[in-house]
Amino acid sequence: MIQYVYRSFIPLLFLLLLAKEGFPQPHQPYRLEIPVKHADKDFDIISLGHEGLALIRDLEKYSQGKKKWQVELIDSTLNRFWSTELDLENRLTMVGFEHLPGRLYLLFRETQTTYNNFLLATFEFATQHVQLDKVRFDLNFQLSHFTVAGTSALFGGYVSNEPAVLIYNHSSDHPKVLPGLFTKNISLLDVRANQNQSFNVLLLENRRTDQSKLIIRTFDPEGNLIVDDIIPLNSKYTIQSGITSQLIQDEMMIVGTYGEGNGTQSLGIYSVGVDPFNEQPVVYSDFTSLDHFLDYLTEKKSRKLRAKAAKEKSLGKTPNYKANLLPIRLEEHGGSFYLLAEMYHPSSSVNYYPYSSPAWNSYYNPYMNPANPYRSNRYDNSYYNEPAVRNAEVRMIQSVLLKFKTPSSFPEGLSMKFEEVKRTSLDQIGDFAFAGDSVVIAYKNENEIFYQRDPGDPMIRPAANKTSTSLLNPTDILKDENGTVSGLKFWYANHFYLWGYRRVTATVDDDVQSRYVFYVNRLDF
Repeated sequence: MIQYVYRSFIPLLFLLLLAKEGFPQPHQPYRLEIPVKHADKDFDIISLGHEGLALIRDLEKYSQGKKKWQVELIDSTLNRFWSTELDLENRLTMVGFEHLPGRLYLLFRETQTTYNNFLLATFEFATQHVQLDKVRFDLNFQLSHFTVAGTSALFGGYVSNEPAVLIYNHSSDHPKVLPGLFTKNISLLDVRANQNQSFNVLLLENRRTDQSKLIIRTFDPEGNLIVDDIIPLNSKYTIQSGITSQLIQDEMMIVGTYGEGNGTQSLGIYSVGVDPFNEQPVVYSDFTSLDHFLDYLTEKKSRKLRAKAAKEKSLGKTPNYKANLLPIRLEEHGGSFYLLAEMYHPSSSVNYYPYSSPAWNSYYNPYMNPANPYRSNRYDNSYYNEPAVRNAEVRMIQSVLLKFKTPSSFPEGLSMKFEEVKRTSLDQIGDFAFAGDSVVIAYKNENEIFYQRDPGDPMIRPAANKTSTSLLNPTDILKDENGTVSGLKFWYANHFYLWGYRRVTATVDDDVQSRYVFYVNRLDF
């Protein structure tokens, strides 16, 4: 039986800390440890917002031909409120998840072929009941997006190279195919549920036409069309990605990266508001014009690049500065929109073939993903495909946070450079939260937490601060930590959660004891 050790002690020292320059300092009031073995499968961690966290892992144990999955639900103080195991067919792999208040959805599939259908597990927190639904589409379906709107599960992807959204509701025996999407030379960029239980489908017309278009459609949970907006694009640029906001505010926004031609790198960020009754301008913001985007370079180098870009624009040319940028999260707060993205450098020496979501557009083959061939995190941003690239190296450069006061306004920028962060696949490293009147960007590298706040002045380069992840007991000594299987993400309000695997020693009654644990800490600002 796995032993769980919880601690909810807030040291007096943290309560007495004064905010430096009026900015709250971080503290870690709650911690959780689960003893594990090096050979155990890693936990997947799912945020449940203020309801807590879900910890999921394959136990690699079998009973009567079925494989066991461990599911631990813990509250916001890291105390367990529900622990259960699922006995599933041994070929099933978890390929997606969604959380709505009071419910957690886990999506499983046999991933060896796109013909196999799905198993949807729904966890009801109030009754602690798990409902298992076999979802059969009988289609050669390439999954790219999964979410839930109301009581309808939405599956976005491709059937015979054409975009499709399939709707499943366990109250109906016949899954529904959303009409009007099976069209050639169209890419599916986003499928996203809104706060009011409607959902958005974002499509991109093929670039081989004279003028490409973004097509945004909003449907009710049953798949009835509510909004249909077509947005003309500048034929000079190539749209590479797109995310819609979730109608938390009155306006809807689309934001993403754009490039030029068939290149895999991006030139900048585009943004546009959704208004089916009036034409809205698409704003293209090149990277060199964004505040703090070039802060990862020396001041001399960044000044040189900005001057070069200014000269190119004065001659009517497109600035030549390009970067690999992955949009991650679009948040609505205080009347503004905040986009988190991360810049990275892929290895140039590895041979690979693109494998990830067709949500990352490629016009000539929607299954190819030249912009993000290293993408492997199947849970963030609704990308759920297993990686084909192994032992590649991705050097993560920086987090970039852009604030849009309106969907069509030029964004205010903030960035945070990563210190020697390398991964074998492209996964999210940093995140942000709102702390009082400020914004905090943070990330974790092995045992250290780096964070910085918005200085409120585009002329100031903000300095990063550093702290360490807290141990469970005062007598504990950290021996080492697995730096490649750890991270930090936004949780809710001004809270992050951070996790990892570490080896710890402690002296108990003159006896030196060692343990290897999986841990989760809550980080508050």
